[in-house]
Amino acid sequence: MQNDLVILEPADEKNVAFLVQWTLDPIAQGPYKRVPPMTAEELRDPFLYATDRWYFLIREATEQKPLGRFYYRAWGFHPDPEKVDWELNILVADPAERGKGYGTAVQALALEFLLQRRETHSVFACTFVENKAERRALQKAGLEEVGRMPSLYYQVKLPPEACVLYVRRKE
Repeated sequence: MQNDLVILEPADEKNVAFLVQWTLDPIAQGPYKRVPPMTAEELRDPFLYATDRWYFLIREATEQKPLGRFYYRAWGFHPDPEKVDWELNILVADPAERGKGYGTAVQALALEFLLQRRETHSVFACTFVENKAERRALQKAGLEEVGRMPSLYYQVKLPPEACVLYVRRKE
């Protein structure tokens, strides 16, 4: 998948080291994500072989510079087991590359792709209330703010005032 700003390159043996490195780096994780209590070796398999989520290396489209990682994950909130609710999750690793539109471009690209899939019921993302940049990126990408978390739609173990949910339902 690609647009004018970014390329989404599926995770593979050639690029998984970037995904692992950034996941274990508190600077790459930024102020709103946490380094998981996993080793580099424990992270490799989920990036390469997870069956419920699809991981990508984000590259800048012109110079092909690695920028971060992205995934979409399949959930089944709809009563019809054939319908899928897709979660978006992004990490732009270098703080100097944040705020340049890459996050919006990635999420808009994924949203367009996922809404074309037959099984799609919705696409959603959540972020912290104070993460104003990501909130703007989600809106620019085409998702609509629907309320605070946790919600009946998606449960997280955070105080209700901590996160905001954004959703785009397939028409």
